[in-house]
Amino acid sequence: MKLTSIAIRKPVATLALMLLASVLGIIGYLRLPVDFLPEVTYPMVRVHIYWPGATPQEINDNIADPVEQVLATVDKLDYLESSSIEGQYTLRVNFEYGTDIDVAYQDVVAKMGLATRRMPPDVDPPVMFKADPSQLPITQLIIMSGSRDLIDLRTWVENILQDQFLAIPGVAGTEILGGLKREVRIYLNPDRAAAYDLTVAQVINRLRDENIERSAGRVTEGSREFILRTTSEYQNLNEIRNLVVSSAGRPRIRLSDLATVEDTHEDERVITRFNGGPAIKLNILKQADANTVEVADDVGRLIERLKETAPADIHIDMVENQADYIKDSIAGVTNAAIGAIILVVLVIFIFLGHWRQVLVMLIALPITILMNFFLMQVSGFSLNIFSLGGLVVAMGVVLDNSIVVIENITRRTHDIKKDELNNAGDTSQISSAATGQVAMAVVAATMTFLALFLPFLLVSGLTTLLFRELILTIAGIVIISLLV
Repeated sequence: MKLTSIAIRKPVATLALMLLASVLGIIGYLRLPVDFLPEVTYPMVRVHIYWPGATPQEINDNIADPVEQVLATVDKLDYLESSSIEGQYTLRVNFEYGTDIDVAYQDVVAKMGLATRRMPPDVDPPVMFKADPSQLPITQLIIMSGSRDLIDLRTWVENILQDQFLAIPGVAGTEILGGLKREVRIYLNPDRAAAYDLTVAQVINRLRDENIERSAGRVTEGSREFILRTTSEYQNLNEIRNLVVSSAGRPRIRLSDLATVEDTHEDERVITRFNGGPAIKLNILKQADANTVEVADDVGRLIERLKETAPADIHIDMVENQADYIKDSIAGVTNAAIGAIILVVLVIFIFLGHWRQVLVMLIALPITILMNFFLMQVSGFSLNIFSLGGLVVAMGVVLDNSIVVIENITRRTHDIKKDELNNAGDTSQISSAATGQVAMAVVAATMTFLALFLPFLLVSGLTTLLFRELILTIAGIVIISLLV
């Protein structure tokens, strides 16, 4: 082969290329993101529509029917899946695999604009987002307190704690579950309201009109200009109780005259407990392109700092960390790969019987793997159980190619008498000729191996999404092994 002859004639250039490949591979390895699974984007868009107080039947008749009739006309739609519960409608718009999810999302947004016109006016605006497995929580935290009630604890988590985690690079958001949200409730006495000739709507409008904060324009005084704002939001319960509900043609009627105002909480619909005690769960979500292990480690370091600076009565613990599963899985695959390399080297030494031949393997294999790391980084892959699995599978082919070439060189060398090996040039010619003899066989064996895996890329569906990195990793490392 010409490539072999050039490599033998120019050893310095060959060495330089191998060193370059090794450096690029190390750089690619250090920059590879680490995750449990490959990046998978399901062709699905979720739609949530809230209608407070509506029954499932009302939601089905007034929301589900018009929405599903419109979205049924979206291009490349596979099927619709919906559910209607009290006050909430959920729709999953599933597209055919291979559909561009960004285009599909824009189509759904456009169609929902048409469906919104046919829905009741008091329905909340639809909430739409693309289904993204990367938005699953990477860590789950439990916050407990020995002295605070769940209202104060949740308020502290919402206003102080979650902001600490949002500042971590790679964190996309947080999700709070459990606890009690503070709520001011007004219990209107219907008999008193009727006595003062007031309706519920009038009371609500007065509460809304007095609880405002907005721009009030500008005031110019000489060369100075002042920007004015009204600051009329309620600051405490007494301000709400002393609200004048009506004063037209009669003494002032305050809200306390016809209602009871209480500082309480929303109805408890989600209960979170840890070791039998009440708690609040805080989920940490990462950005799609962030390194799961790095983000989780940063979260863990922040928790250790918070344990020293947070109020003494608050306890913060991490109950689930996705990085632990990733590290354990990758460590398992790595250990398997190292064990395979050791066993293969021993087998090679037993059958070929010379340390120099084993040394060739120990040089060829790492260079091939490192160069493959560079290709993975350029292709946007990550270190996960599938890509590492593909690397282990392809390792056998890498060694097979080298064994075939080395064994043929060894055989030809033994066939020639020692006195005929007058100089290094003869050895180089033997190596070149021996490689040329088996070159087509090695290429054919490699292409046959690729033919077993590459057709899986043509299979549509979740199979291709999951195994794409495994198959392409195998293809890349096998092709690199031919060059090495």
